[in-house]
Amino acid sequence: MRIYNSKIKTISLLFLLVCCTLFNSYAQNERPAHLGFIYPISTNGLDAAKFSNNLSIHALAGLSGGENGLSIYGLAGMVQGNATGLQVAGLYSKLRGDLTGVQIAGLMNQAQNANNGVQIAGIANFLEKDTPVQIAGILNKARNVQGFQNAGIVNISALNRGAQIAGIANLTKKIEGAQIAGIFNEAENVKGIQISGIVNKAKKVDGVQLSGIVNIAESSDYPIGIINLIEDGEIRIGLSSDENLTTMLSFKSGGRRLYGIVGIGSNLQYGNLPYALEAGLGLKVLEGNRFRLDIEGSNMFATNFKKGGEYTRSGIKVLPALLISQNLQIFAGPSLNYTHTKYSNGNDLSGMQLWNRERRGVYKAVHLGVTAGVNIKIN
Repeated sequence: MRIYNSKIKTISLLFLLVCCTLFNSYAQNERPAHLGFIYPISTNGLDAAKFSNNLSIHALAGLSGGENGLSIYGLAGMVQGNATGLQVAGLYSKLRGDLTGVQIAGLMNQAQNANNGVQIAGIANFLEKDTPVQIAGILNKARNVQGFQNAGIVNISALNRGAQIAGIANLTKKIEGAQIAGIFNEAENVKGIQISGIVNKAKKVDGVQLSGIVNIAESSDYPIGIINLIEDGEIRIGLSSDENLTTMLSFKSGGRRLYGIVGIGSNLQYGNLPYALEAGLGLKVLEGNRFRLDIEGSNMFATNFKKGGEYTRSGIKVLPALLISQNLQIFAGPSLNYTHTKYSNGNDLSGMQLWNRERRGVYKAVHLGVTAGVNIKIN
């Protein structure tokens, strides 16, 4: 056993001697490999920051002047210059120069610039300048992104040409592409689309805003949401009734062309359907000095919150309107509807029927109808 251990030690010493000989044969600032435990315990020692390496492997943490191939750090790695190739760190990787390749860390990556590089981190990526791709479990931050940012929580950039995708929020000054967030998107200028579960906010939108609840912008022609607060758009309050005397008070808000509809009301003819809710979208087709034409698609639900008292109506309405004044509009027009109800008098709620079916207490019908009312413009 002693002879075996002695041979192992001899081989190890010879290996280190060969490595040192090879290192010394290279240019003063370039080494073929850099092996270490934790800085400065490595083959480059205290001078590690002076050398660029083709291969770096460090059990815990390492330091180098540059990397030109593969770099692996058990915990953390720091490169004082540029890096080309693949950097992998268990926790943290920092690059003070430019990245050309891929930087991967269990927790966080940090770099100066990555025009031709990709950052992938379990927690966060930080980049002072540009990158095509950032992927992180929580946060991505860069100046310009020429590709996409994908984060579990938030993405931050000054300019994004591509896509920002986040579980919670995206923040940028200018987006040319798509912002997709679970809760909130914010940008000054949007050329493309904003999609969020709750709120989209922008100054100028050249494209579409799609939100589960609210869109906010100074200018946005195609906001799709329940509430759309567009500075150069319009907000109207509507009061309408259909052929069944279902009367709705509606809030209509949107841009110059597209608007959202949300309303509450009641059926005045059938006392068993006292509560009604409505949501939908409208499109302004044309508008003159005295005439306006809108097309609206909406879904209305009426109920008494008891078994057998539910009524759902989905339809498209064509609504020509007479402009009485700048803020007052009177409208009336036909509708094409699909009705689904468990209400016992479902046949009476279906207007001029084109098709109907009743089975197991559920009544379905396609029918024509009519809607009339007034809109009051409040902005």
